[in-house]
Amino acid sequence: MDYSARIAKIEESKTLAVSKKADKLTADGEDIVSFGAGEPDFPTPEFIKKAAVEAMDKGYTGYTSVSGLPELKESAVNYFADNYSYEYSTDEVIVCNGGKQVLFNALSAIVEPEDEILIPKPYWVSYPEIVKLAGGKPRFIETKVENKYKLTAAELKAAITAQTKAVIINSPSNPDGHFYSKSELRQLIEIIAAEDIFIISDEIYDKLLYDGRDFSSMIELFPELKEKILVVNGMSKSYSMTGWRVGLGFASSEWIAKMTKIQSHTTSNVNTIAQYASAKALASPELKKIVKDRCQIYQKRRDLTAKLLADIAGLKTITPAGAFYFFIDISELISKKIEGQEIEDSLSFTDLLLEYNKVAVVPGIAFGMDNFIRISFALSKEKIREGISRIADFAARLEA
Repeated sequence: MDYSARIAKIEESKTLAVSKKADKLTADGEDIVSFGAGEPDFPTPEFIKKAAVEAMDKGYTGYTSVSGLPELKESAVNYFADNYSYEYSTDEVIVCNGGKQVLFNALSAIVEPEDEILIPKPYWVSYPEIVKLAGGKPRFIETKVENKYKLTAAELKAAITAQTKAVIINSPSNPDGHFYSKSELRQLIEIIAAEDIFIISDEIYDKLLYDGRDFSSMIELFPELKEKILVVNGMSKSYSMTGWRVGLGFASSEWIAKMTKIQSHTTSNVNTIAQYASAKALASPELKKIVKDRCQIYQKRRDLTAKLLADIAGLKTITPAGAFYFFIDISELISKKIEGQEIEDSLSFTDLLLEYNKVAVVPGIAFGMDNFIRISFALSKEKIREGISRIADFAARLEA
């Protein structure tokens, strides 16, 4: 029997594969330091967990409307307006099973066969695969280290063709934490405004910015392009709710309606209890302080990580402006060997580092750049010190 050729083109998430491998070794009794999955190590705030219990006690366990619990949509609209001075209506927001489903629904609603979606490199591992699942073609744009791997207007303009349907902008970014200033976004928008293409603005790390940087949503800066812009956000990263699977999409009512139609025949509504707890979370004044306090801790971890990495010969990094990752250039270590085994690429580096020094990292090939690895600093300072000490030991053992 033959399976779908379309699915055969889809690659497994390498970030999840790394975590799975590290978890198995840990279960087998190995002392693993895992810098793998992009997941906060903080617990979900207590008041949010209590809201979930309240939902169950009140019997809120049935279906909700496909596009989301009305209370959550209202809370999301109000929260967005309070933070970004732009007010959507409740028919311009959809609640999905995480940011991935927001992206899948959004792309499925706009993509025709042969349509291309522009994706700057490095990119989040799931962007090209979601584009393929939606029936489109990912078209990658090379970026430069001197621009901190941020897309420039000239690079964007050169990439647009008659087949271009949308461009994905991720700021703050996974995997390298780059962040677009308002002026940099305006330069990109000048190009996009003149073209008949959509903008998907992935803002899932909007609350995780460092050094006093301020975040402005794409729609806040360019409200006149509302019909073209989809904002992706959710509860996972900033609020330590990865397992709750609550993603939020904001767009024109027409785009949202088409996404809702897709969702009505795939998953229907997101878990009702998770939605109820998320509504309480976004409406609570407690949330802002919790996120601010945790962001300060992340910044201290980032600074520690940067300091420790700077002492390792052969590694090059750019200190991230946001999110909780370092994207590390390992080019100088390619072709070196450890006990006769050669580092050929990011995959072999990752495998050998895990084998010899019990450290899990994500290979850069997952993000479109094979001479890199990604590490997360969403770990305790003790784990960060131990893990980077092991990476330093590994690098020192390599031979030409």
